[in-house]
Amino acid sequence: MEPSFAILLTDRNRHVRELFRRELSAEGYRVEMARDGREVLGFLYHVAVIDLLILDPDIPYVAEVGLLRRLGQLRPELPVIIHSFSLEDVGSLASLHSAAFLEKNENTDRLKSMVREVLERTYPDRVEPGPP
Repeated sequence: MEPSFAILLTDRNRHVRELFRRELSAEGYRVEMARDGREVLGFLYHVAVIDLLILDPDIPYVAEVGLLRRLGQLRPELPVIIHSFSLEDVGSLASLHSAAFLEKNENTDRLKSMVREVLERTYPDRVEPGPP
């Protein structure tokens, strides 16, 4: 049995957050949701275990709270998937440690695949091998 991973999911659209939460929960992940940068920081300060952050860089208060700088200070080991409509505008995010980039589209399988790939790479001792 594979141990459950805790994922913090952000998206500016509450319907998209809920869709991704359902999809990732069905895969066995524990999913927390944040609607803005302030809530992300709240989770990072107060929740002991977050294994992965899926970050929509267009959520409110990302720049205002210095989210990316604080993320590097609080949890430099935390893998981050930048999930954005345009990957051309994520230049300032490239300095994030362990970041992966995924362009948003309607295919939730791509997100689930990326999540598994990042978790396998980051926590190899906690992930059972997937199907060949």
